Amino acid sequence: MAMELQTIICSTRPGRIGPSIAKWFHEFATRHGKFTTKLVDLQDFNLPIFDEPNHPRLQKYEKEHTKRWSASVATADAYVFVTPEFNYCPPPSFDNALN
Repeated sequence: MAMELQTIICSTRPGRIGPSIAKWFHEFATRHGKFTTKLVDLQDFNLPIFDEPNHPRLQKYEKEHTKRWSASVATADAYVFVTPEFNYCPPPSFDNALN
């Protein structure tokens, strides 16, 4: 069984260029043939900041958007994060999703 590789678009800002770069890489990884590939866009999850009452390590999520995000990343074996630089750091959307 092939490992699943997720290419995750991390920017959620209007006018972002991440989707075009992520699609390019996703197509490249798909042609490579060693992975089952999936293109994931953080914007589709609409994750608010700090809206879960329990610590994330407990994985006791109450909000549907968090449950969908957790289920999505749980299926992958490897990840490629397509992220812009924002004030010399990753964007807040990426940091929020990881946390």
